[in-house]
Amino acid sequence: MDLMYHLLVQFGKMGRGKIEIKRIENTSSRQVTFSKRRGGLLKKANELAILCDAQVGVIIFSSTGKMFEFCSPTNNLQCLIDKYQKHVSVQGEGFGARQQLMYEMKRMEAENDKLEVLIRQYLGKDLTSFSLNDMIQLEQQLESSIDKVRKRKDEVLSQQLTNLRRKENILEDQNNYLFRMMPDINAMVAIDQKPGPSAMMDLFGGVYQPDGASEFPAYRLQPMQPNLQQVGFMSHE
Repeated sequence: MDLMYHLLVQFGKMGRGKIEIKRIENTSSRQVTFSKRRGGLLKKANELAILCDAQVGVIIFSSTGKMFEFCSPTNNLQCLIDKYQKHVSVQGEGFGARQQLMYEMKRMEAENDKLEVLIRQYLGKDLTSFSLNDMIQLEQQLESSIDKVRKRKDEVLSQQLTNLRRKENILEDQNNYLFRMMPDINAMVAIDQKPGPSAMMDLFGGVYQPDGASEFPAYRLQPMQPNLQQVGFMSHE
């Protein structure tokens, strides 16, 4: 009897086996399985809410678009959804900021690595892995860069030459102006250095006295004080 029971149990296990988890192709079988599994899921959700005093909400959409939902007895499904969105947004702010920062750091590191590689290539280093086409392309890029540098150098030199010519014209105008002013300055200096008779009269009119009549009156020096030698001579006498 025990042997028979054991054989029946083993036979039952062999007959039941394991169900492979994949999409059921038969539409009728898929619908039946959906109904059974949906009922079991909602039953387990209800048990979890009652036994553990948990807030449980379940939303299910069938393949035909029909919606099924469940919410723990002491809660409202909309309240649970609002609570979920608030919780996710609070956690998502810090998480999203960290994720964005990590992404930017990785992107900048990658850009820095690319720039370092390009610099070394432009300096003629690390070219062992280059093919012939790569070296031809690099040569063309360098020639294009050299042409741009030369063009900019010519522009700078032309601008400097224009500035020097402008300064030269300004200095030449100043020199011509000073050259035109020289005769007037020489005349003024000559007048100041050689005063005429009228100027001498103005300066020494109190010292000179007229002596006779002529076209130019003669002047004679009149002593302002007695001759000291004569005074001394007379005193000795």
